[in-house]
Amino acid sequence: MEFEKKPFNLRIFPDEILRQICTPVERFNDELRDIFHEMLALMRASDGIGLAAPQVGITRRLFVCELEEQAFCFANPVITVASGESWMVEGCLSLPDIQTEVKRNEQILVKGFDAYGKEKKFRATGMWGRVLQHEIDHLDGILITDRGDIIQSTKEGSPA
Repeated sequence: MEFEKKPFNLRIFPDEILRQICTPVERFNDELRDIFHEMLALMRASDGIGLAAPQVGITRRLFVCELEEQAFCFANPVITVASGESWMVEGCLSLPDIQTEVKRNEQILVKGFDAYGKEKKFRATGMWGRVLQHEIDHLDGILITDRGDIIQSTKEGSPA
């Protein structure tokens, strides 16, 4: 068994797992598809648009996202092409009450695998590109507070 079955709870900073670099997914099976399904359910229940594995305590390179009623599950994603740059305010489910202005690439090409191990390439711009880059950052232990200054915090003692 590649994954240890645990209840899915959202991990909140300063949980150390959020800083770990994730390892590749090796098996594409029913267990992985169940994890993707549970992650999508938690993301939706939390009013998020993306959720990476470390945010639920799994240190594998996988994430889910959903925009415009279109959901995607990615395993072992790699940005193969990136161009342009733009700034935008971002939030994160693992950093509640924090907003950070983050610079991201405007256009990216992501290569990865779906829940069945089929290779996928996804060209993304705008909000899609931003969400994919945000979730891939999580897989590398990078948080939005590493990318820019906190511009809003409604929580006393928030991380800098």
